[in-house]
Amino acid sequence: MDVDPVPASDPSSLTGSGSVTAAGVISAADAATRIGIRPHPMVRAAILSNFVVQAFDIAAAINDDRRQGNPDHTLIRTRASDLDHDLDPSRAYFQVRQLRLDLDVRRELLLISALDQAPEGDLRITPIPCFVAALGMACKFARGVDGVLARRLDLRLNFSLDRDVELACELADGLHSDLELAIDLARELPHELYELDKARGQGPSTDLARGRVLNIDRSVNRVLSLAFERSHALNRVCALGVAGRLGLGSAVGLAQALLDGALDDFTTADLTHALLAEADLTGVRWSLAGTTWPPEIHVKTLLARSREAEPGVYVVTRRGMMWRPVLLARVRQPLRRRGSSCAMLR
Repeated sequence: MDVDPVPASDPSSLTGSGSVTAAGVISAADAATRIGIRPHPMVRAAILSNFVVQAFDIAAAINDDRRQGNPDHTLIRTRASDLDHDLDPSRAYFQVRQLRLDLDVRRELLLISALDQAPEGDLRITPIPCFVAALGMACKFARGVDGVLARRLDLRLNFSLDRDVELACELADGLHSDLELAIDLARELPHELYELDKARGQGPSTDLARGRVLNIDRSVNRVLSLAFERSHALNRVCALGVAGRLGLGSAVGLAQALLDGALDDFTTADLTHALLAEADLTGVRWSLAGTTWPPEIHVKTLLARSREAEPGVYVVTRRGMMWRPVLLARVRQPLRRRGSSCAMLR
């Protein structure tokens, strides 16, 4: 009995048409909370986990077409194009923050996009390199999620409440294992299909060869079903982790809103009471007329570390101290006291 094909993404998922609403809701959240959550690794994980789902959906579509012998790959091309389009702003997003993440999947996307131009041949075999490439993309993004969150777990205090970070790491690690297993199984298929063709008409040999192909095919689909659940669970945990920290009631469209800069726009924000001592403000959009900074900040230094994006609006491009040295000591003092309390608790 064949395993059912992996289902397509739920249209009510956390990505897609809700991004405009999500951007508006994020912008309406408390400015001090928004600027405080920006460096949290769950923000980057929410973006990457969205890419995991997109790449996995491409792999599932290729696998469905392969099993059905369908030469029309319109859906696959569309999904690959959408992922390529979404990756462009993400590269800029991570580069501005000087974060080194391996998001280069151009070779894989080029291979998938050229699926229609593959030489004519056995429709059971020709899509397999593209299937493996799509699984490899999902694997790379899952590693990225695990990478950005694992350091948080290493540095956290024993009594901190980063349970969602721990869960996301577990899901990303399990998903990575699922995807690697699916890749290994898929790479066995061309050889077994070749052996099946050689054994045709040879009675028991044909049955044995057919059995091996069916077993591998079913195993691939079982692993894909597990990976489907894990990839979407990972996406939910990461998106809801950001939404919860911002005090939002929904995470629909969150990943796209983050890429569009919803957590970076402080051009009309009152940050008077924000705790920004030694904070990394790289990528923050602010304005001379509309942004109110804490009294400790040195606006001239901030200007020197920013570029003018449009008249009166600036984007912070370089890290560094932007605080008045005398007042910085006053800001640090309560932070030291908190650190002493934490040490006592430990």
